Amino acid sequence: MRPLPRRTWTDAEIVALLRTGVPDGRAVFFDHFAPRISKLVWSVLGPEPEAEDVLHEIFVRALERIDTLSDAERLGSWIAGIAVFTSREWLRRRARWRWLRILTDDVDAPAPAVNHEISEALRAAFQVLGTMVADERIAFSLRFLEGMELQEIALAEGTSLSTVKRRLKDAQQHFSARARKHAALVPWLERQEARAHTGREEPWSET
Repeated sequence: MRPLPRRTWTDAEIVALLRTGVPDGRAVFFDHFAPRISKLVWSVLGPEPEAEDVLHEIFVRALERIDTLSDAERLGSWIAGIAVFTSREWLRRRARWRWLRILTDDVDAPAPAVNHEISEALRAAFQVLGTMVADERIAFSLRFLEGMELQEIALAEGTSLSTVKRRLKDAQQHFSARARKHAALVPWLERQEARAHTGREEPWSET
């Protein structure tokens, strides 16, 4: 059988390829969504060496559940939801691992290697994000690192718009309070305060 042509596929067409078992259908699926989902995972998890494993798990779960997708036109938002759910699981597992290390006094364990070159400010931002509970961190990351609209976040998280707004409000307060301890983030915070004083729209406005 001839290989599938290299072109832009619609969500519905990709779903049809996967459900009918067309050769190379999985490759089309991955090539189409991997850049977007990889960026989403990185926005949520930061420069973690396990990010590639999380990305792999997301696509495995999506392929296993493709027949449960009720609207083929919403494949993109559906796999984004799986990405959020899988990333949340990883964050919660990591939090449990951190407590296990504390309980076993394993404080000298080497830190995992960083696979991405990031600025000092972004590094500091992920340190602050690491102190948040999973739901708040995900909402904050999707909104301010990934640039998703509130409705998109609600759909990806499988929750209500009011819940997203509440999580974002708590996350913003948490982030602002702790970011002041990092010199690399102080200029950014000062710019936000200047915007507030001049009446300019905040980057994290909920409107």
